[in-house]
Amino acid sequence: MRINGDHHSVIPLLMLTEGETARVAWIDGGHGIRRRLADIGIIPGKKIGIVHGAGKGPRIVVVDETKVMVGRGMLHKIFVKL
Repeated sequence: MRINGDHHSVIPLLMLTEGETARVAWIDGGHGIRRRLADIGIIPGKKIGIVHGAGKGPRIVVVDETKVMVGRGMLHKIFVKL
């Protein structure tokens, strides 16, 4: 799923592959999930990248030089702009 708008593609973070980076466009979730992600630095406008992970498990992402593990459920809710 890619959403095109002003010459950029927006995709769920889950679709990035190891080594790719993008900017957080929005978070599809309620106050609780947005707050939990903000606590680890994942907010709209931040640069985020996939450090490690593939398949069905969680992935290690990097935000502000900090590596955190994010589960697949949350990866589906974080939309990034390429």
